[in-house]
Amino acid sequence: MKHQYLRLLILWLISASPLLAQQRVVPSRSTRTPYETFALRNRIATAEPIICYYSNQNAFTRIGPPPGFNDPRARRAKTATFLVDYINYPDSARAAFQRAVDIWSTLLISPVPIRIRATWGPLAAGVLGSARPVNYVGAPDGSQRATAFYPMALAEKISRREINATTSPDIIASFSSTNNWYLGLDGASASGRFDLVTVVLHELGHGLGFVGGITGNLDTRQAVVQLPTVFDTYIENNLGTAILNQSLADPAALFGQLTGRNLFLNAPILRTVLGERAKLHAPVTYSPGSTLYHLDETTYRAGTPNALMTPILAPAEVAQNPGPAVLAFFEDMEWKTTSLLHESPFDTESDILVPFVARVVSDTVLGAAPPKFFYRTGLPTATNNTYKSADMVRQGTTQTYTYTLPPAEAQGTIAYYIQTQDGTGRTYTNPGKNNTGTVQLFHAFTTGIDRVPPRIVHTPKVVALLESAVDTAALEVLAQVTDDRQIINTAKTKVGIDTVLLEYQVNGQARPAVPMVLQRTSNFPDSTWRAVLPLAPASVRAGTVLTYRIVARDLSAARNQAISPATGFYTITVVGAQTTVRSQYSNDFNAVNAAADFLANGFKIEQPASFSSASINSEHPYKDGSGQNNQSNYTYTLLAPIKLKTNPDSARITFDEVVLVEPGEPGSTYLEPERFFDFVIVEGSKDNGRTWQPLINGYDSNSRPEWLAAWNASPSAPGPFGETNALTPGTPSLVFNRTIGMQTSGSFRPDDVILIRFRLFADQLSHGWGWQVDNLKIQIAPPAPLVLGLEPLPMSQFQVYPNPASGVVRVVAELTKPAQSGVLTLTGPSGQTLRQVPVTVRGGTQITEQLDLSQLPTGLYFLQLSAGEARQVKKIMVTR
Repeated sequence: MKHQYLRLLILWLISASPLLAQQRVVPSRSTRTPYETFALRNRIATAEPIICYYSNQNAFTRIGPPPGFNDPRARRAKTATFLVDYINYPDSARAAFQRAVDIWSTLLISPVPIRIRATWGPLAAGVLGSARPVNYVGAPDGSQRATAFYPMALAEKISRREINATTSPDIIASFSSTNNWYLGLDGASASGRFDLVTVVLHELGHGLGFVGGITGNLDTRQAVVQLPTVFDTYIENNLGTAILNQSLADPAALFGQLTGRNLFLNAPILRTVLGERAKLHAPVTYSPGSTLYHLDETTYRAGTPNALMTPILAPAEVAQNPGPAVLAFFEDMEWKTTSLLHESPFDTESDILVPFVARVVSDTVLGAAPPKFFYRTGLPTATNNTYKSADMVRQGTTQTYTYTLPPAEAQGTIAYYIQTQDGTGRTYTNPGKNNTGTVQLFHAFTTGIDRVPPRIVHTPKVVALLESAVDTAALEVLAQVTDDRQIINTAKTKVGIDTVLLEYQVNGQARPAVPMVLQRTSNFPDSTWRAVLPLAPASVRAGTVLTYRIVARDLSAARNQAISPATGFYTITVVGAQTTVRSQYSNDFNAVNAAADFLANGFKIEQPASFSSASINSEHPYKDGSGQNNQSNYTYTLLAPIKLKTNPDSARITFDEVVLVEPGEPGSTYLEPERFFDFVIVEGSKDNGRTWQPLINGYDSNSRPEWLAAWNASPSAPGPFGETNALTPGTPSLVFNRTIGMQTSGSFRPDDVILIRFRLFADQLSHGWGWQVDNLKIQIAPPAPLVLGLEPLPMSQFQVYPNPASGVVRVVAELTKPAQSGVLTLTGPSGQTLRQVPVTVRGGTQITEQLDLSQLPTGLYFLQLSAGEARQVKKIMVTR
């Protein structure tokens, strides 16, 4: 299962850690390039808001603001600045909002203003308000969970600088304009009225960090880690297993945790204050926007000190203090911290040693010892993971410390991290640790002469192109180009890479190379370089052959070069549709020239394992999307134009197929890309392939229960997002017939001349065996019905038993005329051949054979026996 955020999260390069891990085994992230590690840090992502619901039962409880808040002489000074942008917010409600802001401003410390966009308007029934961080930041500088996302306001506090644009909010909050609010500041909310100060204080708690990236789906009863937030790193189950542990990554297992009523926050300061873990809201019925990111309602009831951040607020319930649990946990999440700030150096070929610089800014008192610099030559391995250490040197009375490596040790690749302590002995490192706080990560940089060329990853978008479809999009070339060194040019626009060129030829004649441009928009993955072959579409005709290759050079002194492909060129052949218009078409794909009528991109004709004949096949398994927006389209186009018949019943396509592509969420359609994922579709074109319209809506493995069962039968190990791939291969038992009325969609009419294509769409996550199409028939009348065993035929006996059957059946027959051999043919109800078995005729007339039907889905089948001049058919019902 996937959710909306997964399509955004892929841009974060989760496959590349911002840092490397010091582990007792060989670090799995040690192969990631410096470009990937550089690109990952401070990556921005978005997730869903958290919702505050209300009950109808009055609570009549009151918890006032923090001690001394209402007494100007004893009130704590404000240590954080909040700036609120009110949208349609009535003046009468602003004072209550500001009171909540003032309370938080005395409880948190931040040198960076916290900006809030507060909207007043109608919300869904039962909802008081909702809030979310505008964005999350991946591993901000100084963070102690170096593989987690931090809410924007917290990320800016830890890194002690603006990350978000000053014109953008850090928190987005919405409040119901139709609710019966108590707008006073004194907490004297009456029956049936909701204290606005309490609700705002609650929602701002979510925007500030009481929020995460794990969501479930009630329909599929699966859950996924949309993104691992700092909050999520402290969640564990009743057994003490972290919810981010891979053992819980299976979507069904994770959903079971969310609805198991036994999830807790376990963090050191929180546990010291409470004396135990804090129980989270994980009811047996999953509640979107509420489950997990609230404290448990029954444990922290209205009127108790920790009631504010429970999921439901009642009328006449006043809680104007976040409570000891939340405040302690906010310290654990680094709202009270020591920021050890450091920018790792870029790789260099120079012999000039640059000092390592760290700045230490603390919300408390620092320890007496200066920060320590831990370093080693070479990345740590299972047998060699020790570090040397040295004290960093303070620069005067500033917060800045430096250390310069001895020249003899500044050779090759250096792995390092920096560590400091506050006055209580609490340790902080840069980079921080992994999401469970058990593995120290490290920075790495390389010195010395660079002799390693860049790495180019490129998959051609097409290998053949319709003449009519030649346009800018068709001629676009994308490539992932990275380097092993993290070197930035003077413009600071390229990391490791100097230039990427697209060299191309038209019909063997070289044309001037085209510079490729590094893409920096959300539509492209990191390190994507793009160019378009500069050809006027009108100049590209059928028969044109385009060849190209990609040449990349790095920023080293040697300008190391890589070429893709390593030898030769990628080829795009331009073809035209056939000139002869046909009224019908059929192909069983067994002939030598079966592919001659088709234009293939990502499909081919082959005979898959376990099948007895050839057919159209996607790649098995098909590839995840890799182009713009992390999407790919694989197509198989019939070049024979078809003139649609007048009678809609005759204007039909039939074919046999297996569809093992990623299923979307139940009830979704292929026009909902955030819920309907990979799909297959059959399309038609009236303009010779320039534009395409669906002949049938896109579909996936949800289209048949047998396909869905096969998809779910053998999942792979979970990937970085908890997604799994389906390992079940296609088999003859999964073949089903499909009939499509070509005029049913409304896009095509009688006498239209159209091209037809098969298309498989793939996004960037989860794949399976793919799509197989066989026995294609277009506008061909169905065969005459089979003659069943009701009419006399030249067989004196033909029995199949047991019938109905669930496993092995026995076939017994006696011929009236001798024959040397026979064939048993098993077909489906629409005529598709599922199995053919040769049989021996004993004594010229006696046949005894067994067939295993255990792999067939429940349904009606036909078994035909042919031997010499004899032929007879029996109906077989397969049951379970």
